[in-house]
Amino acid sequence: MEGVAALPPRPSHPGKRSGRRGRSARRLLRTETESRCEQNDAPRTSCPQAAQGVACDAVKRPRRHGGEAAPPGACYAPRRKAGASRMTLHERLARKPPGYQFTIGRILAIYSGLMVALLLAALDQTIVATALPKVVSDLGGITQYTWVFTAYMLGSTVTVPLYGKLGDVHGRKPLFVVAIVIFLVGSALCGAAQNMWELVVFRAVQGVGAGGLFPLTLAMVGMIVPPRDRGRYQGLIGSVFAGASIVGPLIGGFIVDNLSWRWIFYVNLPVGGLALAVILVTMPSRRYKQEHSIDWLGAAILAAGTTALLLGLVWGGNEYPWGSPEVLGALVAAIVLIAAFGLVEHRVVEPILPFDLLRNQTVSSSVACMALVGAAMFGTISFVPLFVQGVIGTSATSSGVVLTPLILGAVTTSFISGQIVSRTGRYRPNTLIGPIILGAGMLLLWRMDVHTTNGEAARDMVIAGIGLGMMMQIFVLSVQNSVPRAAMGTATALTQFSRSIGATLGVTLLGVIVNQNLPSGLQTSGVAIHRLPPAGRAALANALHPAFLAAVFLCAAVFVISLLWVREAPLRTELEGIAVGDEVSPQPGTRAAAR
Repeated sequence: MEGVAALPPRPSHPGKRSGRRGRSARRLLRTETESRCEQNDAPRTSCPQAAQGVACDAVKRPRRHGGEAAPPGACYAPRRKAGASRMTLHERLARKPPGYQFTIGRILAIYSGLMVALLLAALDQTIVATALPKVVSDLGGITQYTWVFTAYMLGSTVTVPLYGKLGDVHGRKPLFVVAIVIFLVGSALCGAAQNMWELVVFRAVQGVGAGGLFPLTLAMVGMIVPPRDRGRYQGLIGSVFAGASIVGPLIGGFIVDNLSWRWIFYVNLPVGGLALAVILVTMPSRRYKQEHSIDWLGAAILAAGTTALLLGLVWGGNEYPWGSPEVLGALVAAIVLIAAFGLVEHRVVEPILPFDLLRNQTVSSSVACMALVGAAMFGTISFVPLFVQGVIGTSATSSGVVLTPLILGAVTTSFISGQIVSRTGRYRPNTLIGPIILGAGMLLLWRMDVHTTNGEAARDMVIAGIGLGMMMQIFVLSVQNSVPRAAMGTATALTQFSRSIGATLGVTLLGVIVNQNLPSGLQTSGVAIHRLPPAGRAALANALHPAFLAAVFLCAAVFVISLLWVREAPLRTELEGIAVGDEVSPQPGTRAAAR
């Protein structure tokens, strides 16, 4: 063969000498080629002709036992070294494809605007909880107390999938702007509410806007940052939510004590306006629209079915008995509507929640894990303060910071795990270790009793927070890494929708467990909950124990699903220039070159 003649003759008894000759020849060829590439100021993974936009013929790599020799002057692309995938974001941006117009400064500016808007939605969940007793005393209507939370949850939960689909169709920036505007309008209306029912309605409006902030933020981060670096940025998103849980009660208490409860809503206006201005200036808009069809019927049925389900769960055991016609009717309607939604989604061309995404094993298993993690997380956030205030005896004033150890553990671990994932490119260990640690924390919470001290409770909350932090964004990352860029918005919205549904179901079902184990004589108001007698404290602890034990089983289910069905795929390191071109205007000559 001609290629064989070009190589040194093979000895009759091959050994180490022949191997050294082969390696030396390949090393010499690689050195000469890299020198030519460096002279042409080209990346090491491409040839000079390719760097100039000229196609070159691929040359087979010389083999130890033969192969075609490289003709004189031919380009040779050396094999990527093992450490090449450990490039920083700055290095990847230096090799950005045509049409990708983001610099590191622009990415940070966009990211800052997204974080400010996300902080508003995160703070709103905790500030309102601190101020609501004062709101009830001013507006009256103690029976509508829980509806202030439920209305917000309804508005945000049912709109998450719709925002994801509309973002895929019309671009994320315009939908994100719409979400911020709706959220700010709802905030202004809440601040001006004159009675509890007005506040409930305006909170639903606010929730409609908040429903788009989180999924669109994750999708926009996925648009401007490659998956290899995405864990670091999404870990900071989890830190924003966790940090808001720490400072939210403090800010809410300060505003209520020094200003008015109405300012917990009015304060959103200047901060949200700043975030809106940053996004409008820094985030590029989509220039070329494609024809798409929106499944409005499916969206309406999904909203109605989800609303009926949440109403049935909220009413059951609170407003009406579980066997009442109101509760049973709401639950039956939810089942019928959700089944109808599935039929509609199989018939439309572009469904809101395409079931083909769920055929991906990693996507479906990660979505299920998100729902279970949401149930465990929000169940913990809801019932740990009740235990600390009622059983341990913490005062109502200091109960606003009772979740600080839990959130600090989640903040720290979320940030560190994001850095580790970005450096190693592996996320599956988090999906296995996270539920184990969270389950251990829940098991320790289950063992708490009337003799538990604040220090022991803080220790248990830190352990649970570490487990939460390891999983807060990892399942989102696994889904985004498993779907094409065109479906990233819909897939991200699916994960957040599942988490919201899981949180709602988890809090409701754990509340049912607590109510069933709570003696009827212990139905006391929140004002006197920290003054319970020893017998009442023991009864409350016994009622909360099964709820924490149920959370342990939720964590076990997350571990089993992750172990059996969550598969790890190599994190993509490339900047998706063609995909990003859907969101940015192509550079001059890009289309001509494409032709």
